[in-house]
Amino acid sequence: MKKLILAAVLFTLFLSQGEAQYPLVTIRQIEQVPFDSLLVADALQRTAPARWTLQRSPYYRDTVTVVGVCVVPAKVVNFTSIGYNLLLADTGSPDLWGGLFVRANISSSGNPGDTALAIQWGALNVQAGDLVKITGYIDEFPSPDMVSQTQMVPLYNYPIEILGTVPIPPHVKKDVADFHRDVPTTSIRFSTGEPYEFMLVELTNLTVTAYLNQTNGTFFMVDDAGNTITTMDASKWFTTRGHRDPASTYALPALNTKVDTIRGYIMANSGSEAGLGYRIAPLLPGDIVYGAVLPLVSTHRRNPVVVPPDSAARISVVATKQPGGSGIASVNLLYALGSSPSFTTVQMAPKDTTYEAEIPQQPADTFVRYFIEVTDSLGQSVRLASSAFRTAGADTSQGFFFYTVLNRPLTIRDIQYTPYSNGRSAYQGASVRVGGIVTADTVHMGISPLTASGGTNAWYIQSGNQPWSGLWLATTDTIARAELAALRNGDSILVTGTVVENFDVTQLAAIQPGVTVVSSGNPVPAPVPLPTGNFGPNSANGSPLAEPYESMLVRFANASVADVYPTYADPTEFAVDDGSGPILVRRDGMNSFSNVPDDTATGKTLLVFGNRISRLDGVLYYSFNRYKITPRTNADFGPISPTSVELDANGGVPASFALEQNYPNPFNPSTSIVYGIPRSGFVSLKIYNVLGQEVRTLVSGPQSAGRYTARFDASTLSSGLYFYRIQVAPDSGPEFTQVKKMMLLK
Repeated sequence: MKKLILAAVLFTLFLSQGEAQYPLVTIRQIEQVPFDSLLVADALQRTAPARWTLQRSPYYRDTVTVVGVCVVPAKVVNFTSIGYNLLLADTGSPDLWGGLFVRANISSSGNPGDTALAIQWGALNVQAGDLVKITGYIDEFPSPDMVSQTQMVPLYNYPIEILGTVPIPPHVKKDVADFHRDVPTTSIRFSTGEPYEFMLVELTNLTVTAYLNQTNGTFFMVDDAGNTITTMDASKWFTTRGHRDPASTYALPALNTKVDTIRGYIMANSGSEAGLGYRIAPLLPGDIVYGAVLPLVSTHRRNPVVVPPDSAARISVVATKQPGGSGIASVNLLYALGSSPSFTTVQMAPKDTTYEAEIPQQPADTFVRYFIEVTDSLGQSVRLASSAFRTAGADTSQGFFFYTVLNRPLTIRDIQYTPYSNGRSAYQGASVRVGGIVTADTVHMGISPLTASGGTNAWYIQSGNQPWSGLWLATTDTIARAELAALRNGDSILVTGTVVENFDVTQLAAIQPGVTVVSSGNPVPAPVPLPTGNFGPNSANGSPLAEPYESMLVRFANASVADVYPTYADPTEFAVDDGSGPILVRRDGMNSFSNVPDDTATGKTLLVFGNRISRLDGVLYYSFNRYKITPRTNADFGPISPTSVELDANGGVPASFALEQNYPNPFNPSTSIVYGIPRSGFVSLKIYNVLGQEVRTLVSGPQSAGRYTARFDASTLSSGLYFYRIQVAPDSGPEFTQVKKMMLLK
């Protein structure tokens, strides 16, 4: 018994001594960043990944102790770490900078040991309204990304202290415009949105405009000004995934349903949905209150798709009253000619649920744009303005249905060109015959994508090297595929197919048998020189700097490998940057370069961070909300210079994490940094100046257990004090972070 008492006393002393070394800070101190920094983030959006620290917590990677009131207990927030998470609010009825997410360090597979530690730590003891004291380190997820969220990762050897019970702060009433202006991907409002990260907010008077992910149960909502925000299935109630609460009655609302009120906490997400910025995550039954259900308008058709001067254009749509909605009062077609701001309104005649009207015949080369508006018996209206995905299809600020009256066959430029940001072709659905020069055949590009995560394949053609002159070909017809497989780069061909949008890439699909080779051995159009920054993470589909070059050969000069693992969903993608911003690189081509270390076993050449590629050619592609380049063969890679960072594996597996002092120190102009990792994981080793600005990334990617030497060449930097920091996220166990100083003397 005495031993148990002594052990308890020693444990208490250990905790008190531990707490003494970690500062007690408020949630506001953890979350708040300078307003001026957020204004810069507003301007940059996601175009400059290196500047992601503009919205990062000032306590990033620090271990601190915090006191807050639990507003959402464990096992409710369940989108990550199987639910051992807490949502805290600052005390004193915070109006901003008042929310903190506490994320238990448990793998998604629910490692039994980690789960037991989380329970022992006290995750399940805390209820809503409990005032708690927690010690942990501050992290950001995902990083590095401008759209990241601050979170505390608890230290399990400091159990949660419940200090009492206090009132839970009310939801803060906000507007969508506080988080986004127009569409989220290009107008994230960091300056007014970041202060409400992980706070409970309330939004009102919205309309469900599109589904984001029906498997997850998420959707888009728009306010009366056209500002858009999406939901996040971050609880067991508001989801349609496997971890759904058995008692949940949640179902996706009908499109065009009014949302009178939605309550939840503000968060961000990673991966392909990171561009959606701030999102609202409803948590409990009653957090969404629906209102009226508006009509649904869909299934747009134009006959003929390619309109000649001697024909009117017959437009049809399907408009229906939805369950719980009001009857349809009118369906109108509104069209305008040329650049005229005035639209002519034509009432569409009903044929059951299909409504039709005509745009009168017009002279050749007349530009026509139009949209459809449906009004119910309560005077509420919805629009269909284009075939674009999600909210863009109803948003006239992003474009219209359109066509040019033509008395000639379509060209590739006709198929590709759009003046609108939604990126949609004017002639979707048209069956056409077009010609071009083959630029990617099965010798240069795989007959199927490298991975299932959204890649491309042969075949491509171009009609020149002016904007809007490239086109992706595809078919499932076995005869047509054999004819395409026989093609070679430089063949001038004629093909017949149907214009489609393949996940925002314009494609000539369903190629028919009868591919005609007009001539062979023609020069392949020269790649268009462009800056990589035209295609960065903030370049949304339809960007005027990027969209004109879709499916064309492009060239980047003197681009360096900027990230060997930028997209967790596809480890075979990497990023290059010529200094203007990064573009992702697909590996669907028939080249022997790779960013995956294991590929060296199959004879591939490994590209590492900092490798400078004097010239990189390839086909411009788009998937998962990012423009990408797909180099074809090794000939698309110019000479590759060694990086200023040389990385050697020294052999042996260390017993613990270690970051050694660089040598020599002071140094001029190069030095070596030795570090050891006892378990495989994702390693980041970066250099910072005395202002805390990142000046170089030495390592950013997965590594096996072992000891490594990173050689750092600082010949382009000025003399002074620098810091180097290692961060290791091992495949199992807690993360490791350490910082050391070094001196450059020239």
